[in-house]
Amino acid sequence: MDGMEHVKESVSLEGSRDGTQSEDSITYPEGGLTAWSVAFSAWCSMMAAFGIINSMGVFQAYVSTTLLPSYSPDAIGWIFGIYVFVSYFCGVQIGPIFDAKGPTLLLVAGSVCMVGSTFALAHCTKYWHFIITLSLVNGIGSSLLFTPAMGAVAHWFHQRRGTATGFAFIGGGLGGVIFPLLVQPLLPHVGWAWTMRIVAFVQLVLCIVIVTLCRGRLPPKSSISLTPTRDMLPDLRMFLDPAMAVTSAGVFFVEWAYFVPISYIPSYYLVRQGLATAGSATSSDAAFAYQLLAILNGVSCIGRFSAGYIADRAGRFNTMIISNLLCLLAVATFWMADTLIAKPPGSTLLVAFVAVFGFASGANITLIPICVGQLCDTRDYGRYYASAYSITSFGCLTGIPIAGRLLAVTGESGRRAFWGLVLFAAMSYVAAFLCFLWVRVYVKGWNLRVRW
Repeated sequence: MDGMEHVKESVSLEGSRDGTQSEDSITYPEGGLTAWSVAFSAWCSMMAAFGIINSMGVFQAYVSTTLLPSYSPDAIGWIFGIYVFVSYFCGVQIGPIFDAKGPTLLLVAGSVCMVGSTFALAHCTKYWHFIITLSLVNGIGSSLLFTPAMGAVAHWFHQRRGTATGFAFIGGGLGGVIFPLLVQPLLPHVGWAWTMRIVAFVQLVLCIVIVTLCRGRLPPKSSISLTPTRDMLPDLRMFLDPAMAVTSAGVFFVEWAYFVPISYIPSYYLVRQGLATAGSATSSDAAFAYQLLAILNGVSCIGRFSAGYIADRAGRFNTMIISNLLCLLAVATFWMADTLIAKPPGSTLLVAFVAVFGFASGANITLIPICVGQLCDTRDYGRYYASAYSITSFGCLTGIPIAGRLLAVTGESGRRAFWGLVLFAAMSYVAAFLCFLWVRVYVKGWNLRVRW
């Protein structure tokens, strides 16, 4: 297909783990114009959906200090925690529909929800406005975009799935660069309302590309039943497999930790510099608070692509273990040190943290779906991925508010008040590292030369 040699791979659960082919084999183009067009549509879906998710720190800082200044950090955290929760949890309903019906109708619905809700954000002034518009409607739109788009990539790639997935996830990282740099100069000049309208127009262009290019390839599963009592609920039977259960726990801890820096780095820098508001964009310090998030996401683009490339050669779980260790070291050394030492040396430690964490966390984002995909039949991928994230979504729901509460109860002031949420992120990465290491040893043993 598309001039590329087809590659036959076993898609049974046993074949995925042990490399043996079953009688039920599927061919994969592994490249070509159509396959890479689908990967590009997934790239656009990641930019539209995860570009906003990865820019939460910008919106969190502005909403908490300018639009809703009377609300506590954990109250503001619930707005963004619910948003990420809905984005991930709705995948458990969307995954089976994708497996049964394909991506197109889901992507159209997601485009309407996302673009419409972003336009509506321009008029939000009250707490409940943000809960309905951003947390619920935009969260649903985000899930309707990225779940079928990433599922479609799995239809076209197997041996090169890590590379294709890494390419797609670059879109989310690049969106996390573009949106903060777009929002930062717009807010003081055109205000919140027109800033949100401009963001919505950017999303509209991306959604047109997504709907036009994304398509599935494998035949629908005839066994899918779209009833609320079966396929549209989490399939807990998959968690009877210890490898799948512990992998899902690892993903939970990764996401529990990941959104803490994403949400609080701009606010941390503002507090660190003694600035009271994110709205003072004329201040170079306030502008740099936004730019730190852009730097983090920019470096994560390198991690997202290189992790997929390395994982296809060194093993998906092997690479995931290393990337989690790097995240842990970045949080527990650079950020914690910047928080606690008496007088931090300029911005050196913070920039070092942003660079290392951006690279390693970007690698994690790419590796999560391909690690899950390594444990299941490709035609069950949408259901497995969605069910895993239905569990993980509770980490996304609670992580940001927990971090906000820890910020309020440490009894410290200034940057030292952040040590509790930094410790929370570090311990979550410890748990994630141990989960993925356990799965690697459980399935393949301690021989590090085995690619898995």
